[in-house]
Amino acid sequence: MRTRQYIYLITTVLLFAIFGCKPTKSLSAGPEEGSAVVLDRRTPEQIKSSSLLLEARRSIIHGQWKEAVLNLQEALKSNPENDAAYYELSRIYQSPFSGLIDMELAVKYAKKSIALSPSNIWYQKHLIEIYQQDGNFEEAAKEAKKLARKYPDNKGYYYQWANMYIRAGNYKQALKAYREYEKHFGFDAGVVKQQKQIYLRLGKYDQALKAIDNLIAHDPQNTSYYGMAADIYMDRQQYDKAYEYYQKILAIDPDDGKVHLALADYYRSLGDNETAYKETLKAIGSPKLDINIKMVELIKYFQDSKQGRYAKKQVFELLDTLVEVHPKDPKALALNADFLNREGRYTEALDYFHRVIAIDSSRYLVWEQMLLVEQRLKNYKAMADESRRAIHLFPQQPNLYYFSGFSNLEIGNYEQAEKDLKMGLNFVFDEKTKSDFYAMMAQAEFKQHEFGPAEDHFDMAVKLNPLNATALKDYAYYLAYHNKELDKALQMARKALELQADKPDYIYVYAFVLFKAGNKAEADKWVKDALIKYPDNKDLKLLDQEINKNE
Repeated sequence: MRTRQYIYLITTVLLFAIFGCKPTKSLSAGPEEGSAVVLDRRTPEQIKSSSLLLEARRSIIHGQWKEAVLNLQEALKSNPENDAAYYELSRIYQSPFSGLIDMELAVKYAKKSIALSPSNIWYQKHLIEIYQQDGNFEEAAKEAKKLARKYPDNKGYYYQWANMYIRAGNYKQALKAYREYEKHFGFDAGVVKQQKQIYLRLGKYDQALKAIDNLIAHDPQNTSYYGMAADIYMDRQQYDKAYEYYQKILAIDPDDGKVHLALADYYRSLGDNETAYKETLKAIGSPKLDINIKMVELIKYFQDSKQGRYAKKQVFELLDTLVEVHPKDPKALALNADFLNREGRYTEALDYFHRVIAIDSSRYLVWEQMLLVEQRLKNYKAMADESRRAIHLFPQQPNLYYFSGFSNLEIGNYEQAEKDLKMGLNFVFDEKTKSDFYAMMAQAEFKQHEFGPAEDHFDMAVKLNPLNATALKDYAYYLAYHNKELDKALQMARKALELQADKPDYIYVYAFVLFKAGNKAEADKWVKDALIKYPDNKDLKLLDQEINKNE
């Protein structure tokens, strides 16, 4: 009895499995929701096609593109209605990584997959991608329009429809797409802004202004909309209309820096530079206005002041205002330092450079400018200390080693000068710069009585750059000091003086070499003439005494 019941139970389950389930609808469809078992009613050809499709997908994953194509072609021979196979073929011919890119075939197979499975949204999106990739934006727009018609509640399809027409340069069709959007979804600020841009491109300024009025009506406190209208009126030279909109903005936000800059342009267009300056000053003093915009405006003022349009006093008033509003912003401080430096106000500039470094020491150009100012002011001790600090921060910048070498030479720290100049040569590739380094290094060695290396490095400096006046002068002095090769020394001293005429140190060296070479009368003449121009020059006075000590 139990055996019969068991056989009956098995038979019932099998009958349920065979007759109680629906067959699959298509090759790509899965089991129906709620069913326990699905009977595969596919033909052997369809099963083979699906298997080949899976093999093709594996090949794609491993980058075996040609093998994938062969499998897909075989899959379609077995089942010409395998929409997924057409889709995969299209993807292969679209992909730049396959090495088989062919946009015509990509389009052909994408359309075939859509024809076989028109409800598959991914196939339609894929076709749009192909058209976009191929630069065929008109066709992409048409496909996006189909999606918007099929799925009217999806905003993204309307955006894509319009954007594709914009990229195709078909602005009238883009406007139609936006109108369709508005019919379905109502007001959208982003869409209206796009419409405004299109009207401007088409030169339909009145329509653009109507679009802006629409924006204002929906958000009357948004000052940017009034600014859009004002910009249009300014471009069309309807300044009075622009002024009205600027005043509307200021009624909402009196500290709007952009509006004050726009008003400055407005007054300049009327030739009222004084009021334009006042508006600019308000803009610079606005804490809301981005500092980068302010800096651009200040640079314009600086350039205009050079041409006499504005007094330099006004430029520095603007700079002071900038620093008042942004007292700890390195950009504001650096700009002030730069302008002061250009005007030769080095002590004030140096103060601002120090303030920048104290806040942000990562700006290499600020260090370099600061060291140059220290050099102009002959603050050699500070220059030596600061160049060492900078080298620790920027160890591959050759100029820093030069500054350190120069300043340490000036303060008599010859060992440090030599050390830094040697290190700096590792980062120098230009021959003229190398010449400068070798000349200065030779000086440091000379001061330390390292005469052999000094002579070698002087020689190297002159060979690398025969027109290096400093190297020629110092080498000539070195040789004369040692009473060596005085003809060569005289030749170099004369050349150096030709390159740097009327500089007292070059005259001094030339006269010194003449004196050491035994041409006392000529040396005396050069010294006497030079002392008329430079009566306080100590080196020339001492040489004069040396030449005439037995007279």
